Amino acid sequence: MEENENKDNEIIFEEAEDLLNDNESLLNSKPLVEAIDPEGNIIPRANLIAGYTPTPTDTTLTPFGLAKYTQVGNTQESTYDFFLNNFGISLYMPGDDTEELNRFKTRKAIETLQTQLEDAGKLKDGSYTKGFVDKSTRLAFQGLLEDANSAGKDWKSTLNFILTNPKYDTSDLPDKLELDYADLTNQVLNTVKSVVGRPPTDNELEILTGILAGFKQEQFEGELTNAEIAAQPAYKEIVFEGRDTGVLQKTELEGFVTPSNAEAKFQSKVNELFKPEMDFNQRREQTKNVANIIKSSVAGLRSIGG
Repeated sequence: MEENENKDNEIIFEEAEDLLNDNESLLNSKPLVEAIDPEGNIIPRANLIAGYTPTPTDTTLTPFGLAKYTQVGNTQESTYDFFLNNFGISLYMPGDDTEELNRFKTRKAIETLQTQLEDAGKLKDGSYTKGFVDKSTRLAFQGLLEDANSAGKDWKSTLNFILTNPKYDTSDLPDKLELDYADLTNQVLNTVKSVVGRPPTDNELEILTGILAGFKQEQFEGELTNAEIAAQPAYKEIVFEGRDTGVLQKTELEGFVTPSNAEAKFQSKVNELFKPEMDFNQRREQTKNVANIIKSSVAGLRSIGG
C-alpha cells in the first residue's frame, strides 16, 4: 500500500511521439517532454524546477549536453540549479527544443533556420524536409542547444557565433608541401615504362622528377587556396549606425579554384615529351608487321607452287 502511495506522489515524465510529417505544421506538434502531476495536470517546467531539491534517485530532467548532476563538495546538486543559482544561467532542458521551434510560424522562417543549421555543420544537406521541423531538424536543433548550454549562452547568440566566425584556424594549415622524392621517382619510373615501354635514363629521370614535383606543388597550392576560403565565415552580422543588430546576412565565398591533377598532367607531359620515340616505335612495329605478312604470303605461295 505504501509503495503505491509513493508512486502516486511521483512526478511522471512522459515522452510524446514526434507526430510531425510533411503535411503537419509546427502548431500541431506535441511537446517531446511533459511533466504531469498525479491528477494528470501538466506542470510548467519553470514551476517544476524552481525550489526543487534533487536527490540522485529522482527523475529530474537532464540539460541538453550536460550531466544531470554537478558535484558540489560532498553533495550532488542538479546541474540546472547549479548554473541558475551560481551564474544566473537558465539551461535548456528537454521540451525547450519544442517550445523554441514552435516560435517559427512560417515555412520560410523554418527554411532559414535549416539553412543556418546546415551552414553551422549541424544539419546535413538532403537529410531533411525544407520548411518542416522533421526529425533531422529537431535533432540538429537539440545539438545546437547542447552547444548553447556548454557555452552558457542562448541558442541564437550561439548560432550567430558559429556562423560569423571562421570554421577553423587557417594557421594550422601547412604552408608548404612536403614531398617524398622516393615516391616521386617510383611514379616517374612506372609512368615512363607504361607509356614508352622502357625505363627512363638517369638524365630523363632527374628532369621528369622535377616536373612531377612542380605539378604536385601546383595542385597543393590550389587545394590550399580552397581550404582557406572555405574556412571563412559564411555569414556576417549586419551593423546599423555602428551597432550590431543580431541579424545575419549570408556572404558569398568567392575565389575557389579547380586544383590541377598532378598525375594526369604528368601523364600528358610524358606523352608529349616521348611522342617522337613512341611514333618511331610504332612505325618500326608496323614495319615488322608488314614484313611478317609478306614473309607469310611468300611462304604460302611457295607451298602452293610445290
